[in-house]
Amino acid sequence: MFTRRGPNFSRPDRSLLRVSRHHPVCSGLKQGYKHMFRFRALASTARRYLTAQSGTTAITFALSIVPVLLATGAAVDYMRYSDAETRLQGALDAASLSVAAASTLSKTQRLKAGADALAANLKASDIDPSAVETSFKINDNSISANARYDLPTGLMQIAGLTHMTIDVGTDINLPEAKKAEIALVLDYSGSMQEVAGGQVKYVAMKNAAKKLVTDLEAANPKRLKVGLVPFSHHVYATMPEKFIAGKTGTGMWTGCTQDRRYPYNLTDASPVSSDDNTKWGQPQAKVHLSDGCGAYVPNGLKVAPLTDNFDAIRNQLDAMRPYAWTHIALGAEFGYHLLSPGAPFTEGAAYGTKNVDKVMVLLTDGRQTEPGFGNGARTVGQGESNLEKICQNAKASGITIVTIAFDLQDEDTRKRLSDCSSDPDKDFYVAEDNKDVAAAFEDIKRQITAQVFISR
Repeated sequence: MFTRRGPNFSRPDRSLLRVSRHHPVCSGLKQGYKHMFRFRALASTARRYLTAQSGTTAITFALSIVPVLLATGAAVDYMRYSDAETRLQGALDAASLSVAAASTLSKTQRLKAGADALAANLKASDIDPSAVETSFKINDNSISANARYDLPTGLMQIAGLTHMTIDVGTDINLPEAKKAEIALVLDYSGSMQEVAGGQVKYVAMKNAAKKLVTDLEAANPKRLKVGLVPFSHHVYATMPEKFIAGKTGTGMWTGCTQDRRYPYNLTDASPVSSDDNTKWGQPQAKVHLSDGCGAYVPNGLKVAPLTDNFDAIRNQLDAMRPYAWTHIALGAEFGYHLLSPGAPFTEGAAYGTKNVDKVMVLLTDGRQTEPGFGNGARTVGQGESNLEKICQNAKASGITIVTIAFDLQDEDTRKRLSDCSSDPDKDFYVAEDNKDVAAAFEDIKRQITAQVFISR
């Protein structure tokens, strides 16, 4: 058993200082003993001041030590103030969100729910609820809350300062005040069947995405829409026949498609019925013809437009399985169209609609492997360039883009995803395993919740 012993200052071993005057360890010991002897001399001087019979000496000492104590006390009390303010603000924010979420209760019941939640949060933060003055106010579209707490001081009481007052406040938008439209653009290429961190990657992605949908539904079910774009080298979707190359009918078409001809594959503009270059249903690149479209139906890999049928979204997430190659730009192209108000998907609100937040969550575990249409070329490099331009255009349309690099080792693709995000510091995630993916989606949920609910 190891027992740690403190230094014995009563009889220092001076022989240690004689080993070598230039050895760094011995030099440190030497300096330490010098400081020790100075400290003992200072303590001796202080005792003489305290026991001195001369009134002048005692008064001088007393007057000199008070400012030192006040300065030390102010520093300590300020740190306590800052910590208590953070804990009080967090408790108030959480309680206010509970008032906002309890929209089915009466006003009196909601205010009581807020007070009860705040008391519980304060206890968990080691603050006495009875010492905090609080107020909640329910307005037309928001909730205002304030809290006031007199924090007892420590050494500052010497100067007659018995407490420091902490005032915090928050404004919460009611659930009905904002809407969220979210397109989950998820990589279902074959590599998503691999294991990362002890769990199959697509399973970790599915679980995190389902939890995101469930938690956001609980917070705001009437003001939320979610869509799915599972992509590999194709996207499988249903849309009007007139938007498919070589077709002019009035019915609906369901099938696999790659990106549109350049530059139409960079925008959310609706196809023109008289121009096949603007339409989907373009022929597959020769490089992966053997994989084709056959597995998309049995693997459940179909685009789901924006909907408030959250059970259908969760059921589809449970059913989908990975297949084949990776066309990240195609996934982003369809995510852009899902959130666009224009055809072929018209479930999204018009751009610029007040209090509607549009979010694209794009996750991939690998680099682009499927060629993309360009200006006279169809290459993998063109697909990578297309992704960059699609992200720029979507962000210019007011869409927030969040990107996740999941077990992604290609540095160029990581950089491309970082640049694609709306803010690389908070909207780009690097996830090495299932726990990281869960944490990323949890943080995305927190950001969306804060964006929809908390206004200050």
